[in-house]
Amino acid sequence: MPVKQARKQLILHAYPFRIEILDDTRVIATHARCYGREQEMLDPLHDLPLLEQRPGAFEYARPMRVMRQTWPAVYERALTYFQQPDTDTGGIRERVRILRLLEAFPAAQVEAAVAAALKYGKLSVDAVRLHLRQTLQPDRVSEPLDLTGLSQADTLKAVGQQPLHLARYNRFLQPASDLAPDRPCDAPGDIHDCA
Repeated sequence: MPVKQARKQLILHAYPFRIEILDDTRVIATHARCYGREQEMLDPLHDLPLLEQRPGAFEYARPMRVMRQTWPAVYERALTYFQQPDTDTGGIRERVRILRLLEAFPAAQVEAAVAAALKYGKLSVDAVRLHLRQTLQPDRVSEPLDLTGLSQADTLKAVGQQPLHLARYNRFLQPASDLAPDRPCDAPGDIHDCA
């Protein structure tokens, strides 16, 4: 059951092969039903928000130990990366944030994104999100702008080349109530004090 739903009154629907836990009418967890005694069905994703708050429990949490038995080798490489002392990685919280991406994205895509981030030598939740975004929504390649056909091309070329009028900056020293309404000070060759 998700950690944020703990200590609430919940409804349990037991079916022959699965159980569903509901908060009123919304299903918040589904697990395969087990008929043996003292068996637990753990979903490590349910505990990730709590582990993000209490990162010291990551190595000792039973759901993480269960998850580590079956997770892909790329996640073990990611853990090794985070344990290197010379990297500024954000530690355990960053690991948990990457694993929390499994709540929103398919496991295979997160695995591929973690592998790509490791390949580039920068593993962080932002790098993994970037790889996921590039995989799911590849950007179109934009054509360069052609300004030669514009009638204002010469005007655009002059932008940034006009002389500075330092008196304009005196306006920033005056209270807003004393300022005159804006005048066109940007005309070429304007030498007026715009304050």
